[in-house]
Amino acid sequence: MKQVIRYQCEFCKKEFKTPDRHYCKKNPKLKNCFTCKHLKGWLESEESAPIYFESETHYSRYPNYPDCAADVGDGWDIEIIKSCNYNMQCEKWEAEESEGEKEDK
Repeated sequence: MKQVIRYQCEFCKKEFKTPDRHYCKKNPKLKNCFTCKHLKGWLESEESAPIYFESETHYSRYPNYPDCAADVGDGWDIEIIKSCNYNMQCEKWEAEESEGEKEDK
């Protein structure tokens, strides 16, 4: 067998063949919706969201608009967020609380 080297992302724990080519959406330095405490959830687009099938008779749309408690993100959708490699540098961004911080309250 041949030895294989892998690199693990410190934020999402996914493994990759090459280092420094993964732009992780969970990296807090990017200040995006995925690591912000203001993100309440994701909203569906009525017409443009991709569809996935849960079963032969039931389908859903992928949620693609951030639902922000700080009223930021009008006009943002998941494709815009992806196109900038998740590097949004949002002015209202605040780090989301870790599980340990939530339990302390």
